[in-house]
Amino acid sequence: YLDLGEVNKMAKVWVNGQYVGGTWTMPYRVNISSALKQGKNTLCIDVVNTWVNRMIGDKTLPKEKRETWAGINDYQPDSPLQKSGLMGPVTLEYVPNY
Repeated sequence: YLDLGEVNKMAKVWVNGQYVGGTWTMPYRVNISSALKQGKNTLCIDVVNTWVNRMIGDKTLPKEKRETWAGINDYQPDSPLQKSGLMGPVTLEYVPNY
């Protein structure tokens, strides 16, 4: 398993170019055994930011460059951002197959 530790809010995982799963709840871990090979492996983790953070960021842009829209958006450019990202620690966890 690849244990991502703490994730805010969602992560998708690829190993050696193969999608192995996503996680959005604790424990933030994905079974990667189907994609592992002997020797060097390549890991890619995509983490999704929150809608709130995107709306706050868009408020700093001119209207024509904003990528989000909502009927009500009370957020301002200086509104506090929500915790977002891969906080970790990221570890490999071996679970024997009995």
